[in-house]
Amino acid sequence: MRCFCSAAACGVNPEHINQRREKMSPHDLSSPTSPAMDPEEIRHRRMIKRSKVIEELVRTEGDYQKDLELCISEVLLPLRAAQVVDVDRLFTNIESVCVVSAELFQRLRDAIADPDPETQLIGEVFIQAKAIMEDVYKIYCYHHDEANALLKSYEAQEDIQQHFRRCISTLKKIYDQEGKPNLLDMGSLLIKPVQRIMKYPLLLAELWNATPTDHPDNRPLQEALTTVKIINININEFKRRKDIVLKYKRSDDETSLIGKLNKFNIHSIRKKSDRLTSYFKILTGVEPQVRDEVFDKEEKLFRSLEKAVRQLVKNITCYLLYTQEMISIAVQNAQDLEAIRKDPDKIDTNGFQQKRNGNDPYKQFKDHMEHLVLAPLSSLLGMFASPQKLIQKRYDKLLDYCSQLDSRSSKEEQGQAKKDYLALNAQLLEELQCFNRAVRRILTNCLICVVKLIRKLMEAAQPPIQQIPVPLSNFSEVQNSIMEELSNLGFYKDNSQKLMERKVSFEKRDKKMVPEVHRQTEEHRAWLLEEFAVDQLYQLKRNCNACQENDISLLEGELVALLEDKDPMGSSSRWLVHTGSTQGYVYSSFLKAYNPQREVTERPDDFDNLSLFVSNSRSSSMRSFSPYSTSDSMSPQPGPQDEPEPSEDQHFYAVYAFQARCEQELTLQEYQHVRILQFSDLVGNKDWWLAESNGQKGYVPANYLGKMSYA
Repeated sequence: MRCFCSAAACGVNPEHINQRREKMSPHDLSSPTSPAMDPEEIRHRRMIKRSKVIEELVRTEGDYQKDLELCISEVLLPLRAAQVVDVDRLFTNIESVCVVSAELFQRLRDAIADPDPETQLIGEVFIQAKAIMEDVYKIYCYHHDEANALLKSYEAQEDIQQHFRRCISTLKKIYDQEGKPNLLDMGSLLIKPVQRIMKYPLLLAELWNATPTDHPDNRPLQEALTTVKIINININEFKRRKDIVLKYKRSDDETSLIGKLNKFNIHSIRKKSDRLTSYFKILTGVEPQVRDEVFDKEEKLFRSLEKAVRQLVKNITCYLLYTQEMISIAVQNAQDLEAIRKDPDKIDTNGFQQKRNGNDPYKQFKDHMEHLVLAPLSSLLGMFASPQKLIQKRYDKLLDYCSQLDSRSSKEEQGQAKKDYLALNAQLLEELQCFNRAVRRILTNCLICVVKLIRKLMEAAQPPIQQIPVPLSNFSEVQNSIMEELSNLGFYKDNSQKLMERKVSFEKRDKKMVPEVHRQTEEHRAWLLEEFAVDQLYQLKRNCNACQENDISLLEGELVALLEDKDPMGSSSRWLVHTGSTQGYVYSSFLKAYNPQREVTERPDDFDNLSLFVSNSRSSSMRSFSPYSTSDSMSPQPGPQDEPEPSEDQHFYAVYAFQARCEQELTLQEYQHVRILQFSDLVGNKDWWLAESNGQKGYVPANYLGKMSYA
């Protein structure tokens, strides 16, 4: 008689169990062993018992595997074909369980193929099958409760019950033909894999006890017994971890006022108070924080991916808004130019609107972008909320664990708090890794799709202009020759000089000259000393170039008088000063208080010119370590508007702190490292450089930066 579980669980009479045990064990083996019995006789009897247990193990595994095959062929497949129930939720992965059982059964048969009992090794079979058995059975056992609940929900649906009865009736006929018990129902079919995985430790324990200590299968059997026990423990732990996650997820989804009030009690207040206390202790360093580096890494990646997805959705939405008009106008302009080139005498001013309404390359681009990129990204963005709640709950459980360690709680409470935290942390880490991998794949695919769609848009937006000549390589020479022909015409004789100047302009345009900064005269310096008090006078620490309107350029060592310590916008970093000849604004970080006792040739401040690790991009390393140079002997240095020679290393640092005043500017802290992307702004002004630091881009004053070098 086959047995898949304990007598109480299966509803089998205990007398049958006792009868089976009597049949498995000889009567003389059950009696107390005589002290005078020969050891060889004892070993022989144990080997007989071992053979019977192996026979029981192999036979029951074969019956179990046959039951699974019949369940799949006679119940699962007909129900799947009828499409009346959710077969995947009801039977979970029972097909994978059947495959694993068939493989295990075949390995057991191969192990006992040799008739010599001394060479039959059963333990190694279970050791090798550990990983696949655990992976398959933990999924089935975890979803078994859900399958039972689903099966119970079908009880009130008569049409589904008819399908169930039909399948069970077919299965009973097969069992009757084979002479097997046919007390079957859907519940008994679903519970068989759960019973089987729990029975392996019992069978292997009995087999190990019947195996002599000198048998080569003794130690493998001991290891196999430990293995199947671990499998059952891991299955139970996996189910507990999943249940904890579902528990907290359901509690977080409870948003009704009544549900929240039901949670508000003395226990919840105490728990939150303990968490707050633990948080402040960790924050102040009283208690060390328990950290999981692997989880912290995954959480950081999770936050970065959420930010990337959110930013990509925002950027694509803005891109779609600004692309429509741009593409339509660009295409129409190209088509109009082609029409003018073909027939200059016929210009249709109404063609723009007609063609625009007829063929718009943007529409297909927008539809594909919304369907292939924005839709999955928006759905993905909504999926970040649930992991965020569980991450917060995981941190709450960590605080509970820390508070239990610090309090006078019992070992049982401390152990429970630790188990809850470890279970939630392990489950969340496992699923967070899978989630991050999936998000990265989706994000990468969306970016690739964006690139392809933009390329396709550019190809579709190109008008069919195929007869335009290729631009001339000697374009300037041709234009100059035409200008000379025009200058020889009679009515252009008087304007030949202007035409020649225009000709030169084709060849070379004058570069914008940077205005020269004149050094302050002694008369202006003396006037400032006479008109203003000493506490109103300041001296330039280094060259300062005008960066915006109403700013003035000054040289190192020049004297200025403070008129107002803020600019019209209220910023205290820009001061209004008088140079003796003019007024203007200068950044206060370039100024230092004037000391009348200090001579001009006196040694300057050590920290103004000395640089240990970095130096100004306009100064060499030798000059940075030249503390005795004077302002008079130093020749004026070129200002930051002189663009450095391009090099692969464009790394600079902030000599002074700078606070951005608009979105286009970049806030910098003193000594902050930056990378220069462009040594001018969009209009070519080299007083402002485009810099990048910590992923942020913006413009900063060039004279606030110094080039990185090593002492």
